[in-house]
Amino acid sequence: MSTSLVWHPATHDHELALDGTTLRCRKSDGRLLPSVPRAVRGSSTGGKLSELRDRLVRHEEECRATVESWLLIGIPVPAALLARVWPDPGWRSVLEHLVVVVGGRTGLLTEVGEDGRTGLVAGDGMSHTPPVGPVSLPHPVLLSDAERWRALLDDRAETQGIPQLAREIHHRPDGAEPGATGLDAYAGGEFAELRHATARAARYGFVMRGGFATVRIAEGGVGLQARYWLGADDIGLPASTGRLLWVDASERPVRLAEVGPVAWSEGVRMAELIHAGRTTDDR
Repeated sequence: MSTSLVWHPATHDHELALDGTTLRCRKSDGRLLPSVPRAVRGSSTGGKLSELRDRLVRHEEECRATVESWLLIGIPVPAALLARVWPDPGWRSVLEHLVVVVGGRTGLLTEVGEDGRTGLVAGDGMSHTPPVGPVSLPHPVLLSDAERWRALLDDRAETQGIPQLAREIHHRPDGAEPGATGLDAYAGGEFAELRHATARAARYGFVMRGGFATVRIAEGGVGLQARYWLGADDIGLPASTGRLLWVDASERPVRLAEVGPVAWSEGVRMAELIHAGRTTDDR
């Protein structure tokens, strides 16, 4: 808990404060309470702080979704943009400690100055400041030394605001048929109701489009969309998953041999996360 909280009178014997996005309560004598009593939460001060907390939570979710999209599209982020958003705790919480590349130098991001100059920690733990320039967020499937960065993160007792180093990655297996235009490995997953599958897709941030759960990726400036069939019937009816495929900007299926490592990893990650919620003999 932060030691610099700003406390506000809520009732005659209670005060409230926001600790990040957590509502804290203490007695007027300074004694902290493990939870916020209902009457205190329902006070005028409690209502205002709860509303502010909800706005902060939504803001953090928007920051997290935006930075994750930078990871998936692979386009360098202008240094000036990072300089503008870095002072905002919501942005900084998802940017800090990511593995980034600036001017050919790779490191954990620890600082962004007003001029866009970044502070990085290299793999050997040494700090360095590369020249101002665009900042790239490499997808973990492209990091050959990801384990080293995970170890450095653990040594520094730090965590990442979005799953970069902890993100599940998948490589194209040697047995994949290069001329095929889809995978059936995740087909046939049964759900008691279609809504269960679509809710699972939404839980992990995937967008439903015409019966498919989708995720957009870009590699080398070329955009692709991974699609995993869930169903387009009534959401209360049983559903069975179908093929995982990738399409280009013209909606044409892409051969597996032409699917890049990031698009492959993210498409399979999507299918695995949704398929894992299927009805099984044990459930």
